[in-house]
Amino acid sequence: MTEPIVLPEFDNFGDQAISGLEAPEEATAASQSVLREARNSGRPRIDDPGDNQLTLERGICREGTWYRNAEVRELTGADEEAIAAAGVGSSAYRVFETLLLRATVHVGGEPMSPKVAAELLIGDREALVVAIRRASFGENLEFERLPCPRCGELVDLTVPLAALPSVTLDEPERVNFEVALRHGAMATVRLPTGEDQEAVFAIKNNKAKQDSEILGRCVLSVTQPDGTEVRKPPAQTLRMADRQTILGFLGETQPGPRLADFSFTHETCGEEVALPINLAMLFRGL
Repeated sequence: MTEPIVLPEFDNFGDQAISGLEAPEEATAASQSVLREARNSGRPRIDDPGDNQLTLERGICREGTWYRNAEVRELTGADEEAIAAAGVGSSAYRVFETLLLRATVHVGGEPMSPKVAAELLIGDREALVVAIRRASFGENLEFERLPCPRCGELVDLTVPLAALPSVTLDEPERVNFEVALRHGAMATVRLPTGEDQEAVFAIKNNKAKQDSEILGRCVLSVTQPDGTEVRKPPAQTLRMADRQTILGFLGETQPGPRLADFSFTHETCGEEVALPINLAMLFRGL
């Protein structure tokens, strides 16, 4: 009899990226373990590939104009080898980056490159990776024999990628945002990009420093109640409560798919069951 699937612990790329890619060494071990298990559990069911075009929330800016159209392509055997090599001795972040660079054809008509990838909002990067999954394996994620944590029943589940929760921007071209802080202060911030994500990834085993890196990059200024403005304040000088407020805002406002927030209603017991979607689930078998 087939053994039930045990949902893995795994690093995600949405909110955790904003909060500092917590514990990257543990994430590395977890991601490699999950990828090994995925190879043994079989390839994802392949549906007819969908449209490879998509519209990003922000895109890239060239000479004052924002370009949001993008195109991805289906993964090939050469990509599979490159992705597997990227995962050796590394973390899921490097696998993610390799997927993004190899299978994104263009953004705004500009060929994908490390420079373009670094400019994109984290949420746009994640939207591209989800689109690559759709182009390569089709619209549906198939799960078999998932154990319901409420009643223990094994569940077979089909999840359309379109059903994954997502966040949009009310004003896609808006770059700066105001965040109210304690004691009447106000911070002006921008949303993190791939370049910021890369800088955080380079910091190991220190979440506070990872948070400081994001804050130091994304907090443009803080204005005190008396009107005094401090531009690019050192993150270490910000009050702890204000740091958490800003990090929370960045995480909530960042657009794109919320893979870790997916849940479904189990009809048998009527309970809402959390099913965080991660990179290994999207690309099982890589």
